[in-house]
Amino acid sequence: MNMRVATISLAATFLAASIASAQGPAAARSPAAPTTERQMVITFDDLPAVAQVNDGVLATHERITTRLIATITENRIPVIGFVNEAKLVTDGAPDPQRIAFLRQWTDAGLELGNHGYAHLDMHTTSLDAYLADITRGDSVTRALTRDSGQRPRYFRHPFLHTGRSLDDRRRVEALLTERGYRVAPVTIDDQDWLFAAAYDYAPDSATRVRLADEYVRYMEAITAYYEQQSTALFGREIPQVLLVHANNLNADHFGRVAEMLRRRGYRFVPMAQALDDPVYASADTFTGAGGISWIHRWAITQGERGDFFAGEPPIAPWVMTLSRQQP
Repeated sequence: MNMRVATISLAATFLAASIASAQGPAAARSPAAPTTERQMVITFDDLPAVAQVNDGVLATHERITTRLIATITENRIPVIGFVNEAKLVTDGAPDPQRIAFLRQWTDAGLELGNHGYAHLDMHTTSLDAYLADITRGDSVTRALTRDSGQRPRYFRHPFLHTGRSLDDRRRVEALLTERGYRVAPVTIDDQDWLFAAAYDYAPDSATRVRLADEYVRYMEAITAYYEQQSTALFGREIPQVLLVHANNLNADHFGRVAEMLRRRGYRFVPMAQALDDPVYASADTFTGAGGISWIHRWAITQGERGDFFAGEPPIAPWVMTLSRQQP
């Protein structure tokens, strides 16, 4: 995703409007025996890179790509990077230098997925245009993954907007199935993009150090929140799927996030392994305006209301202020 819409920043903001849009009867919960080991899938959106300063500049994308892949490989994380192929185009044609950034991912043995060609918002775009954007969004990715004997297997909805009606959702899902995709869910829906904006706008290195420290603290708090939400809904912790972005902040500091997650007992696993958990077959009839965690989609579908969603960690006001301070 690019910048997430600020009006859907916290659970309390969207739940009042979205609960009313949940459709269908509450589904029966299906708790299973708890696992003894925490598991997490790490996913990066907006490949090859996204930045608030010098976005689209080759040197910026090269820096982010090189540093991020070094961190991922050093930590042996089987990540998926979700691509916006519009970012690979210069003067109306595919740019070999930009495509080379994606090749760094496949050369490192990392998986690529489809994030829509132009990162269109399903809730503000015609359905036909959105479907065409999915189809257009993987030509380069398919060629690169074919070279490594693979294919793109997962689609990530931009903005986590999956449709304002069940009929629209079904049409998208039918196209994804036809093209060999599964939806890539997100259970830990954080706001790293706000921290990344503040990081890019930071006036000096001391501020960036402070931001990085606050970012790691926030990421631990948001992880703990969704652990609790998982247990409250299913009676156990599930394999989590984390969404973060290919930005300067993560290029410089995601290693610290990975270290924090390991301290919490997480092992990093491929998406396919996580989706084998039966919880990922839970009913989801959410058609609200928010781009929200799948845990909350399942909870709304199951009839949860109000206090169930309380407690999402806030972002420090000084970070919010700095994230809006364009130089």
